[in-house]
Amino acid sequence: MNLPYRYRGLGLVGLLALLLPWAAWHFALSDTFGAWRECGRLERRVDALAPTTPATGAAVPAAVEAPELILSGGLLDSVRRFAPAGVRATGYVPVTTLRQDGIEIHTAQLTLTGPFAELLRTVETLERRLPACRLRSAEWQTATRPRTRRTQLTLTLYIQQLTLITESK
Repeated sequence: MNLPYRYRGLGLVGLLALLLPWAAWHFALSDTFGAWRECGRLERRVDALAPTTPATGAAVPAAVEAPELILSGGLLDSVRRFAPAGVRATGYVPVTTLRQDGIEIHTAQLTLTGPFAELLRTVETLERRLPACRLRSAEWQTATRPRTRRTQLTLTLYIQQLTLITESK
């Protein structure tokens, strides 16, 4: 009866030596190797297609060619037009945050007050109807009005737009 247990350790080590590499390949390495091969294949295909495509100048995204909305106040006009009746714009601070290589980044700090549902609708409408501007941050706050002692919801939006610098001489 002791004979089968004598080689049990050796059998388990042999089984571990066979199953561990198979499990590592099957569960971890096979997908990585397949992705690496696919990447190499796509890279060779792009290299083969590169000489046949015509050389074009630097493409400017359509969002950069859109009319400037932040410094001109077009964003504030759009908010007034798109916002529901209960939403009020209580603050607007436009700033040029970066100027580099012919492109400017204009940032606006827009403060809105109103009910939660209407503020959410306003944010959703701004994201859909102003493709040239990107919503970068939203900060929600509640504050008590001193005169009425009622709480109001305040939403501060940080919106950015890329614009081309036009050189006027």
